[in-house]
Amino acid sequence: MIVLEAATGVTALAGGVLLMLAPDGSLLMADSAALEGTAFETWLLPGAALALLVGLGFVVTAVWQWRRGPYARLLSLAAGVGLVLFEIVQFSLIGFHPLQVVFGIVGLVTAVLAWRLPAARHGTAGGGR
Repeated sequence: MIVLEAATGVTALAGGVLLMLAPDGSLLMADSAALEGTAFETWLLPGAALALLVGLGFVVTAVWQWRRGPYARLLSLAAGVGLVLFEIVQFSLIGFHPLQVVFGIVGLVTAVLAWRLPAARHGTAGGGR
């Protein structure tokens, strides 16, 4: 799970930074037409949301899980559910893109793995079965 969280975080950070560096979407071949009808004129704010919410969130979660910090299990669960919600919001704003399905599944897998973690290994404050 830690590798999945770290890879997701690094990927989201990279994608978000590339969208912020070129808000026209050119570095990722992101079509600005997808933003029509949304509150966004460029990819700058969506890129920032991707980098901060998903990227930084998943990197911090991976490190916290690796360190077996307090509430690591709940943090991973929240990150997974948060990613699923992020993809649902993204779909509702800009329409379908295959990566939404991929990262929605990543979020779901993260949440399920976190749910199944024994609480004793990841802090009793993290809940458990």
